[in-house]
Amino acid sequence: MENYKIKVLDAKKDSDLLFKIVEHENEVFGEATVGNWNIKPFAKYGKVFVAMTDDEKEELISVIEVLSSFDKELAYIYGVSTVPKFEKKGYATKLLEYTIQYLKKIGIKKFELTVDIDNFAAQKSVASALYFDQFQLFGSVKIHATSHDIQLNPGLVHQVNGGVLIVAAGALLAQFDLWQRLKQILTTGMFDWYSAHPFKTLPCEIPSYPLSLKVIVLGNRTELAALEELEEELYHLADYAEIESYCSVKTAEQQQQWMRYVQWVAQQNQLPALDLSGFNKLYQLLVRDSENRHLIHVSPLKLKMMLTETALLTESNLLSAVDFERYFQHKTAQFGFLREQTYDGILQEQIYVATEGEMVGQINGLSVIEYPGTPLVFGEPSRISCIVQYGDGEVVDVERKTELAGNIHSKGILIAEACLANILELPSQLPFSASLVFEQSYGEIDGDSASLAGFCVLVSALSDLPLPQSIAITGAIDQFGLVHSVGGVNEKIEGFFTICQRRGLTGKQGVIIPSAVVNQLSLSEAVISAVKNQTFFIYPVEAVDQACEILLQRDLVEQDDKDYTPDTLPLARLIHQRINQYADRQSHREGFWDLLFSRKSH
Repeated sequence: MENYKIKVLDAKKDSDLLFKIVEHENEVFGEATVGNWNIKPFAKYGKVFVAMTDDEKEELISVIEVLSSFDKELAYIYGVSTVPKFEKKGYATKLLEYTIQYLKKIGIKKFELTVDIDNFAAQKSVASALYFDQFQLFGSVKIHATSHDIQLNPGLVHQVNGGVLIVAAGALLAQFDLWQRLKQILTTGMFDWYSAHPFKTLPCEIPSYPLSLKVIVLGNRTELAALEELEEELYHLADYAEIESYCSVKTAEQQQQWMRYVQWVAQQNQLPALDLSGFNKLYQLLVRDSENRHLIHVSPLKLKMMLTETALLTESNLLSAVDFERYFQHKTAQFGFLREQTYDGILQEQIYVATEGEMVGQINGLSVIEYPGTPLVFGEPSRISCIVQYGDGEVVDVERKTELAGNIHSKGILIAEACLANILELPSQLPFSASLVFEQSYGEIDGDSASLAGFCVLVSALSDLPLPQSIAITGAIDQFGLVHSVGGVNEKIEGFFTICQRRGLTGKQGVIIPSAVVNQLSLSEAVISAVKNQTFFIYPVEAVDQACEILLQRDLVEQDDKDYTPDTLPLARLIHQRINQYADRQSHREGFWDLLFSRKSH
């Protein structure tokens, strides 16, 4: 290390040296230089420290530029650079030490500096922001009204310079101009300062700031689709990746891993640990959310919330199944005002839903009710009725006709009609007309989960056989009569069970569900207890003929290995008999009128 000296430059006396600094920074930083127009204001309103050779040449060695805050207790060490021929000899470190000691003597108590001496504000390698504005993200430049001191307030992009910034897609969509500026930083690697006031310019040009970072934009598919629509080159600029919200717990090893994760979350948040029964109950509650017993939600925020609220409801040092059941009941009651109002309407027969007896052309379907603005969804039985008469073959879906049904619902009813015609081998022009109605339904309904119920109620009306009102039904079917999965099965079962329980369980009540949703079941303790005691039943089915056999105690179509009596005729034969009776009755009427008119013609 050669002999050197350190000097604090004056804006007027050291103008020549200041211009040499600009020439040096042009070589080092390129576009990020302070510039000839700004170097003097930098020296006047801030401080410029230089290290020089202590000889006749007085060659420039290192430079440090400093800006102070308004309160004179905070300084931003903005630029540190060394002439290439003097690099890696310790001059910049010595100059920095001197600068800090000098600033302390004049009352500076805090410094904004990082390991990367060319970075004035970087504090962390990773930062996240779900909500932000332009000042939080990009910082701001403030100028004191009297002293004219310049204060640079770093934003998130400066704090993670050289690191990773995680932002929410929703926040960018709400302020899309921020995305445009962020994209410019990512593509150019430079940051430009702007005045916080849209109609006032900066008193001097602050040099561009070299800024290198990686940005991760998090959002759901809907938000990312909206962002892509606004930014057509989004996936050309960025890599796309999906983060799984659910983890698999099929194997014993995966289950053990999940249990360790839960215990870790509890430990990190100073919450009680879980015993084995607590793990089982927590798993059951998470299955209700995922609707898959092999997939459970792994959100640390959701898990923390559940553990925290459960811990608040108990004084135990170990969370058990009883504690989580208490938490579940508490949340259900907390969110359940609208649900209770709906159930009271049914129990007081303001909405008619029968749970006992038999009725031709009437069945209880299962639906899920979701009110906007409320977190709780719940099941509600819906009375579906059907009447048939001899006609031109039209099956009238009243909900569709009145535009109270969505497209998926309409599709499900059309599939049920086609399935019935296919299985019963009816002619293309059906000899009957039917009217299908969701009774006392005043809002729009959608989904195909009522197609199995629609099929069964059509069969009942055509065969003139009563359906038990003690059994509710849900399921989607295809044109071949196979029953497929539906959503919200837990809420649907619990909704019908609640009505039956409050009226009194008879031992005949139950629900028919698709076999495909058995792995989704995560029912309340009350339902589980009733099923174990055989006071309530759950019937999984794979095809429409199984559902018809449970409901009507008859085969849907004739079986070759069975002998039938008039009381056990298959449903298909009964329906064909009724169709023939309708046809004979209609032909008789037509013959009567033909005979009458022929006599008058004579």
